[in-house]
Amino acid sequence: MFELLLLVTFAGLLTASRRPLGFGNPFQIYFFVWFSLLLGYYLSRDSFIPVSVEFVLLILTAKLLALLIMILCCRGLQGRGPEIWRHGVIARKTRCIDLAQLVAIIALPLVYARATEIAGGESVFTVLGYIQLRAAMTEDGEGYGILAYLWVLSFVTTSVSIFLYRQSNLGFGRLWLSVAVSLCYCYLSTGRTYILFFLCLALVPLMNVGAIRMRGLLITLIVFIALSVFVAGMTAKGISSDDGIVENIESFLESMKGYTIAPLLAFSRLVEWSPDLSWGENTFRLLISIQYALGISTLAPVALMKGYAFVPDPTNVYTVYEVYFRDFSYFGVLIPPVFLIMHYWLYRRARARGGVWIFYYSASVYPLVMQFFQDQYFSLLSTWIQVWFWYWLLTTPHRFSWKKGGLGYA
Repeated sequence: MFELLLLVTFAGLLTASRRPLGFGNPFQIYFFVWFSLLLGYYLSRDSFIPVSVEFVLLILTAKLLALLIMILCCRGLQGRGPEIWRHGVIARKTRCIDLAQLVAIIALPLVYARATEIAGGESVFTVLGYIQLRAAMTEDGEGYGILAYLWVLSFVTTSVSIFLYRQSNLGFGRLWLSVAVSLCYCYLSTGRTYILFFLCLALVPLMNVGAIRMRGLLITLIVFIALSVFVAGMTAKGISSDDGIVENIESFLESMKGYTIAPLLAFSRLVEWSPDLSWGENTFRLLISIQYALGISTLAPVALMKGYAFVPDPTNVYTVYEVYFRDFSYFGVLIPPVFLIMHYWLYRRARARGGVWIFYYSASVYPLVMQFFQDQYFSLLSTWIQVWFWYWLLTTPHRFSWKKGGLGYA
């Protein structure tokens, strides 16, 4: 039965890789991620717990739905040549970009001070201090408060700056200052997911318009692996200075298997446990949090950190399906494939109109790639609102004028 699941996802990947759909379309990314994950589990299944036939059928149903959505969305492209990306020249919002970069730079010392405080006074540039920072944030619920909004601002600003540099509308020094600041924010986040998020915002727009091709993709992958190894070393997860190169490579690969394959198996455990339905408490957590903070509701938001499942090693991430399964049971597993319609709509709009839509689609690649790990759609709704706003402000040409009765939009 698992072989049939592999066959369906591979067929989806081949279909999504047809020339008319274009390279980097959302269906291609979706089926590549899931086929790679399922194949990885199939080849190393002796190292993990087995999955039931019922669970395989559940995942197979979701993949068949994704395949059907792809066929329906792309049926009009049969026999056509590939669409051409409209590169689009984005507006050079000099003052807005200057101000955004200035805010990110000025606030960085405040973020560093808060990180040191969270780490118990230890330097976050030492392994001990970095581990304490990570533990306090993931286990004790500590955070940066309102300063956390600076991550999206910095990442979006760098994303736009890279594009402007390509258009010769921004100097090299300004570009690398923005990149350096964003990498500092990545470091202080202590999470590899932030690195991936930053790379999606920074480099996927260039891939979309053909400025980066296969060589650039390989370089990007190498950069991500290098940064991941660095974070792993600083958090003592998979890398240790006391071990040799061979031992560290083996340990790092085992750690990566835990991050990539284990979430799917953890979700299989969740399906076996069949928890009581939450009826939207996880999906609409942001709205519940706002109502709770304003005193409108007494219903507290559910905790973001979940309990551990043993597969056999412990993990507390359960793929994109977890949130919707907890809320809507088996029907919820069919919700994530429907998001492909939104991804494809953004993709087509980016190709047809260019401009800010290139950035919107590129940002949407992040939750699409992260489906194997955890939900990044409704769970990050606040982040997506910020992403939309900052890209709109920094790339969309618009004029504000004072009119009688207030500030008008022209």
